[in-house]
Amino acid sequence: MTTPSSRRPRALPALLGLGVAASSMLGIAPVVAPASAAGEPVQLVLAPANGGVVQPGADLTVTAAVTNTGSATIDASTLQVALDREVISTRAGLAEWLAPPTAESTVDSDAIITAVAVPALQPGEEHIVQAVIPAADVTLNDWGVRGITGTVERADGTESVAHSSIVYNGADAPDRTQVAVAIPITTQPGQTGLIPEATLATITADDGLLTRELNSVIGRPVGILIDPRIIVSIRALGSAAPSSATAWLERLKGAPNPIYPLSYADADVAAMSQAGAPQLLAPTSFDYGLDPANFTGAASPAASPAPVAGTAAVDKGDDTTNSPTPTPSPTPNAVPDTGALLAWNYTGTSIAWPRDNTVTPTDVSYFAGNGLTTSILSSSNVALASGETAAGVVRSGDSTVLVSDDTVSRALRDAAGALTATDRQKSLSDLASSLAVVANEDEGAPQTILATLDRTAPADGTALADALTSLDSLTWSSTTSFDGFAAHAPTTEATIVDQPEPAERTGPVAAMLASENQVAAFSSIIADPKNLLGENRANILSLLANSWASNSGGWNVAVQAQADRSAKTLSSVSIVAGSPIILVSNSGDMTVLVQNDLPYPVNVTVRLSPSNFRLVVQPEVTITVEASSSKQAKVPITAGVANGDTTVRAELVSPTGILISQQPTFIPVNVSADWEVAGSWLVGSVVGALLVFAAIRLFLKRRRNRAAAEPVTESTTEEPRG
Repeated sequence: MTTPSSRRPRALPALLGLGVAASSMLGIAPVVAPASAAGEPVQLVLAPANGGVVQPGADLTVTAAVTNTGSATIDASTLQVALDREVISTRAGLAEWLAPPTAESTVDSDAIITAVAVPALQPGEEHIVQAVIPAADVTLNDWGVRGITGTVERADGTESVAHSSIVYNGADAPDRTQVAVAIPITTQPGQTGLIPEATLATITADDGLLTRELNSVIGRPVGILIDPRIIVSIRALGSAAPSSATAWLERLKGAPNPIYPLSYADADVAAMSQAGAPQLLAPTSFDYGLDPANFTGAASPAASPAPVAGTAAVDKGDDTTNSPTPTPSPTPNAVPDTGALLAWNYTGTSIAWPRDNTVTPTDVSYFAGNGLTTSILSSSNVALASGETAAGVVRSGDSTVLVSDDTVSRALRDAAGALTATDRQKSLSDLASSLAVVANEDEGAPQTILATLDRTAPADGTALADALTSLDSLTWSSTTSFDGFAAHAPTTEATIVDQPEPAERTGPVAAMLASENQVAAFSSIIADPKNLLGENRANILSLLANSWASNSGGWNVAVQAQADRSAKTLSSVSIVAGSPIILVSNSGDMTVLVQNDLPYPVNVTVRLSPSNFRLVVQPEVTITVEASSSKQAKVPITAGVANGDTTVRAELVSPTGILISQQPTFIPVNVSADWEVAGSWLVGSVVGALLVFAAIRLFLKRRRNRAAAEPVTESTTEEPRG
């Protein structure tokens, strides 16, 4: 088939010669539509009927949605629909047809053309029309994909062009392509390690996100890769969990689908590898989020062995019998531990699923080193030694790679995310065409491929269900079990195409990892730091969620909020600066006030060192400061060799020697110990002088008394002589 850019000019004479046109106005609805990529005021969507499959002897009906995306009224116009006769037989040809490099009309002169009238459109108005090419004019024979072109011609001569495709189900159809499907069940991105109760109630309601997802896939051979954060968040609420959430979890437990865990919170495993994480992060504790009152008389899920990093803490399970885990008996206050919260009877726990086109050659071996020996990678991220795109199940080093077919996966995702009936019809026709060109490869030899959804949850669960149903309704494709596909032994060696994540993502991830290391070192002042560390780790994992990748602006804000929380934690235990100290004696106690803003008691050592030899300070004193309180540390100090000013450097360290203070505190001290000696001499001199004065005064007084008494004695002894 010739490419769109080389097609011959469209043929208006063919339209006049055929004279075949049929139309019916299906409805007019005012909508607010985005402007087209080329800035055209008319947006056109072509949607072939019957999922894009045309049977021999049947009319070809095409529904078209014509929307005025401009700000001015568009006069009545004409829509031409042309069916090309040439077969599109390759992926590249189909991709170029559906997304041509030019917006100009590219219709072959021998195309089958019909035309319908389009009424005037007000700004924001959408009009639905149908164009029908009668079976008698669909003069095709061979099976295969054909292109459809829609062109809206306005009165001023300008055009708007759209492309779609159909599969003519004629003779020589190829054998069915077996399609395995893997679907992630995740939630909208969040900033906390556990999903809030109100959010769980919303997403597990009858029309909630998780309910729609599960409704679409349960009972099908589709592989479910679930975010363990959903399971843990429901279980962590115990009896307080919304009834809709516990019912949803029971439905998942009873689903016959093969079920595998994603990393916790669907954290970005490729970003962890490229940011230099020593190993994939996994949750450490959820005790911080558990209320024992919600588990009175409850049965705790059976705990499992320690988890492989980055996966759920579960046994791999028995792929043949899938035996259920016995239900434990209720026990009083059965608060589940981390292993019990993560426990699930998974089909397997060794799959890593990074986002499309984010993996480097070293990442796969990194995943394997963390126990994830099988990776799901997009086909454009994997190549054979010949340079051709890999398909199916291949080997890269010691790892198995399940290759997701980009062409079919893209079409399946579009179909699952379609919001309107017209978009859904168009996307189903694109899916049928994508599967047709894949089935036609290798001279029609049957093959098995993998199709995946991305992390964007389908807005409408019925659209996803319709897309999955169409895989089996086509005569050239059918679904096969994902677990069977994943069990295939790889026979072909492939290489990983180097497609690293942007620095705008790995840089903040590396910063979060470094911050977590700081918090871990800081936590050594807490006797049992698992609550602090468990919550911090879970929050970081939620920020590493792949779903954040489509919202870089919101992610940057959330990452900064996490950095602020970490900084607040690291500064939550500190020395409170006080007034300068005057030491007027040879020794004494210096008081250091330690403030603890954490909700946990802390053990800290106050380490002190003077700036000179005027003061001798006890180098360390260890105290316990209760939660959300302050406490004074009494530090013995002694005057040194001379008086004068000195400064004491005070820092907080953990009992194990880890520096806790963000920066040292400097305490000014004035040493004036000589005042004590001088004062003692002064007081002694005064007291001595007073004693001498008192003694002299007493002596003089007694002497006067004796002197006054002597004359009286003489007159008494001399009697009169007569």
